[in-house]
Amino acid sequence: MEVGLGLPNGGADVDPGELVRLAVGAERIGLDAVWVVDRWLRPHAPVAMPGVPVLVTMPAEYYASVYDPIDLLCHLAARTDRIGLGTSAINVLYHPPVLLARRLATLDRLSSGRARAGVTSGWMAEEFAVADVPPSVMGEGFDEHLAAMRAVWAPDPVERDGTRFPIPRSDIGPKPVGAIPLLVGYNTAAGLRRAARIGDGLHPHRNGLAHLARDLEQWRADAQEAGRDPAMMPVVLRVAADPTAADAPGEVFTGPPERWPADLVALEALGVDHVLLQFPPGTSVDETLAVMTPLSSGTRAAPS
Repeated sequence: MEVGLGLPNGGADVDPGELVRLAVGAERIGLDAVWVVDRWLRPHAPVAMPGVPVLVTMPAEYYASVYDPIDLLCHLAARTDRIGLGTSAINVLYHPPVLLARRLATLDRLSSGRARAGVTSGWMAEEFAVADVPPSVMGEGFDEHLAAMRAVWAPDPVERDGTRFPIPRSDIGPKPVGAIPLLVGYNTAAGLRRAARIGDGLHPHRNGLAHLARDLEQWRADAQEAGRDPAMMPVVLRVAADPTAADAPGEVFTGPPERWPADLVALEALGVDHVLLQFPPGTSVDETLAVMTPLSSGTRAAPS
């Protein structure tokens, strides 16, 4: 199983030099990928996530200043040689599909094929408003957006009919080095079914093993019902990692890091192919790398 690291590209005190140092260090210790988030703004009012009944009193503070994920990954591509470069996850519906496909392909070319794309539809009404995109495009619009991106990456000439995201017969480049996997995130049962139907892989955000196991069981059943083989689609899990937190039974990557290798074994048993750890804001580069080193592919012991 691969292990990756979420970079802290959001927050008032983000230091670009420290992001580079963390990405270079992650590559040095043998991690498989670094990942960055996508947020457009931090509203000065409570927001609610569709499908989640609890009203959030205020959006997270790091939403207020987030380095653009693709621009940042292109910068990191020039400072690294091997490590994967991923979005976790980009809100695709805020972007025209031709533009987003070209930007991801540019990243893939600049990094010699290291781009990975965690994707979601987006959920915050305020972000849809500033992107001048109606939230009603969620659902089928997300399907069509990914289809348009894949059309752009196909051989020229590109042409796509339809009332949403049509593309006139054109040459559009650059093309990616290979297939950029579109790893679909979700917040609802409908989103999980959609991921099974149209994704190149699944991108859950879970710390609880029981919840994750239920999601994976349902996703695999939905994929098979759609005539797809879930074994051919990677599961890339995002988790909140906190070595200072109290132990939480049934949750991974909380509490003493000495226990975290066992969490990797538990996730691998569930069929997770890659897990990326996002540390709390304010965790230093040195602290992060010290905790991650025993988990990296090159240094962790094989399960007994």
